[in-house]
Amino acid sequence: MTPVGAVTLRIAGQDVRVTGGRFSALPDGAFGLCLDAGDPRAAEAALRLDIADFGVPDEAALRAVLARLLAEMRARPDGAFHIGCRAGLGRTGLVLACLARMTGVEGDVVAWVRAHYDPRAVETEAQEEFARRFAVD
Repeated sequence: MTPVGAVTLRIAGQDVRVTGGRFSALPDGAFGLCLDAGDPRAAEAALRLDIADFGVPDEAALRAVLARLLAEMRARPDGAFHIGCRAGLGRTGLVLACLARMTGVEGDVVAWVRAHYDPRAVETEAQEEFARRFAVD
């Protein structure tokens, strides 16, 4: 299995690449964030945030997980990072959009993730609304 796509984010002055897709497509040696409790490789995740399919996460829980992910990215900017759910589009797209906002991407993060990751990313209206209102503290 291969990832659906990848984005490059600017973190602490360095470009960091993040792949996304099915969590099952976790690349060897990658630091993974699993969003799907039912994924057969969920136990291999460095971080987990279970989000119902087509759902949205608890905002505080998402912020906490993304803060931990960003800390790892700052420590290892040349490392491999992967975010995944069942298909790698809805929940993964939502989380990538929120991560993009936290790293300084301005404007419509849903449009950004669709342009840079996959045009099908962020599948539901609730996910779009969540990502668009997600603000950096």
